[in-house]
Amino acid sequence: MTRLDYLNEYYPARKSDSEKHAFRRYIVEEMKKKGIDAHVEETKDGKNKNIVIGTPTTAKAVFTAHYDTPYQSLFPNIMLPKNRPLYYAYQFLPVIFLLIISFALAYLIGKVLLQDDSAYLIAFLVIYYGAFFLMMRAFPNQNNYNDNTSGVATVLSVIDNLGTDELQSVAFILFDNEEKGKKGSAAYFKDHKSAMQDKFLINFDCVGNGENIIFIAQKNAVDSNEYHTLKNSFTKDSNFNLDFCTYKDGESNSDHKNFPRGVACIACKKSKKGVLYTPRIHTSKDIVANNGNVDFLAKNTVNFISKIS
Repeated sequence: MTRLDYLNEYYPARKSDSEKHAFRRYIVEEMKKKGIDAHVEETKDGKNKNIVIGTPTTAKAVFTAHYDTPYQSLFPNIMLPKNRPLYYAYQFLPVIFLLIISFALAYLIGKVLLQDDSAYLIAFLVIYYGAFFLMMRAFPNQNNYNDNTSGVATVLSVIDNLGTDELQSVAFILFDNEEKGKKGSAAYFKDHKSAMQDKFLINFDCVGNGENIIFIAQKNAVDSNEYHTLKNSFTKDSNFNLDFCTYKDGESNSDHKNFPRGVACIACKKSKKGVLYTPRIHTSKDIVANNGNVDFLAKNTVNFISKIS
């Protein structure tokens, strides 16, 4: 059974404290079986528990993915990494929808039924925030194949394919609470700022669904030797299209943003009109993640590590 299939079978959701605890214990035990140092590091603010494999502060490069899973949303969180205007426009759709519904129901309750302006305002606030909670925050998502089991599986697959010397030159972190605003990675950077300020870091998030593999580099990563080596380490494959771009030309709101030399890696599908997108995440339909994507990324990432080692 592949890493991806195993995680989807035994650790499909990692939202509650008990689910996270079970997953962290599994990872630490798996690494110890391989003779690899791994531990759970609680951030100094006491709000996040990141899984640290190796020694990131002294590693030549760090590879990451967030292990927490999201709530189920009525609206899919569609990623549009090469189309910022469309991406930001889509983010407003749920808000506009909620506002329209809330105004209509509040008007009916406050103005028509109760004929009271203050009741109208109270009804609006109750309906809006109640509906927002039900639509976005009420139910943990049980299907998280792409977001972000695919990223975790990629990190584990890279580890599985590294030799002893290569393992000693790099490190890995599985971040907590990305779905709460990238809090796990933000706190980790704050706790280790001097060591991580110039650390080259690749973050795998939603890499399992789509034949277009996109790397988006932060400003300080673009001109680094590691980034150029990364671009030269990925070999052409008839099943995948590669796109390396800078923060000016691509958008991915994930943990890499908390590191000056961070690079995002995501997988996208392409519409008939050529729009790159990542579908189904944060919904019960997030049930597509391909082992081929994980294998392709792991193989070429190992190639990159062998070059920088």
